[in-house]
Amino acid sequence: MLNIEELKQYARLHVRTHSFTNIDPLDIINNIHLPPSEVPTKGAWDQQWVIAAEKCLKEGAMEDAIQCFNFARFPYPHTEQQKAASKELSVVFERTYAKDNIRKQTFNMNGKPFCVYTSNLHLHQPCLLVIGGIVSVKEQWKVFLKVGKKLGFSVIIMECPGVGENRTVYNTTSHRMLGQVLDELSPVANVNQTYIVGMSFGGHLAIKQALEDTRVKGITTVGAPLHYFFKDFSEIHVPFITQLTLSHVMEKNLEDVSPTLTSYAISPEELRDLHIPLTYIFSGRDEIIPTNDKEFLLENGQNMTFYEFDDVHGSPNHLDLIQKIVPLSMLKQSSSKKIAIRLGLALILFLTKWKKGWGKQ
Repeated sequence: MLNIEELKQYARLHVRTHSFTNIDPLDIINNIHLPPSEVPTKGAWDQQWVIAAEKCLKEGAMEDAIQCFNFARFPYPHTEQQKAASKELSVVFERTYAKDNIRKQTFNMNGKPFCVYTSNLHLHQPCLLVIGGIVSVKEQWKVFLKVGKKLGFSVIIMECPGVGENRTVYNTTSHRMLGQVLDELSPVANVNQTYIVGMSFGGHLAIKQALEDTRVKGITTVGAPLHYFFKDFSEIHVPFITQLTLSHVMEKNLEDVSPTLTSYAISPEELRDLHIPLTYIFSGRDEIIPTNDKEFLLENGQNMTFYEFDDVHGSPNHLDLIQKIVPLSMLKQSSSKKIAIRLGLALILFLTKWKKGWGKQ
């Protein structure tokens, strides 16, 4: 069972990556005393977030409502109320944001459906594919749908297997889901020039796909597991909430997660074969990704830009800088002619390099 204190701890980190306007999410967290419950219970995790979401809906605060539904189902839908919240999240998102330029499409892999959102699809500009990790739904990355046109990209946002509206199972072939999306969108987008932003486990899938798919021309990732996370999983004290989430997306018993993950690791030879540009953002106090993976990356990475922050997984306390690094890396990797945007982002990063205490290699 999920530990409510651990759940609240991670939620406090995740709320920093969202902009609430109508409510204070920390007030909601402080009023939670029980883990998600099969029976709607006052003070339970899912119940309190759903109450907050419904309040936001009544007040017309649609973005806050979407985020509350997201936290209600966090880290994955287990109770009936969490499953209902997950569905409502997508319904409200579509009702609020799905315009002519933002479309939802459904694909199937091994007989199981998964959904993506697309925007600004065009055959004469590069393609940006954004994929989150094992706890983040695609709706969290809507900012890319909005800024794609400004940055000059066709945009696809999607989820890891077992997350949100992705019903596939996380296994050693899951990365081919990315290739399938590119295949099916090739008539309407320039998928032969694809750049991937992959968060955490999404970054791992991106690297695996790039090793097989020459259409992928560059990757930017924040905290992707690479080698030792998978090989030494049973020894690196991965948070229990991450273990449970992996068990969910892999559809494995908890005790079977560690021995199964061994085969997911990227080998040194594979990483040395990755010659496309790779921008990697590492967190120095990452509680999920081991330091050995940083050493593995620095030893075997070929065409790499490496940033490190003194922060926990995903570097939520450095989001302002990550929001500049990610688009700048996309623009540089694609040799974009959006010179003014590139210079502006580069200047901001230069000015804050020493002030924020972060480094680049």
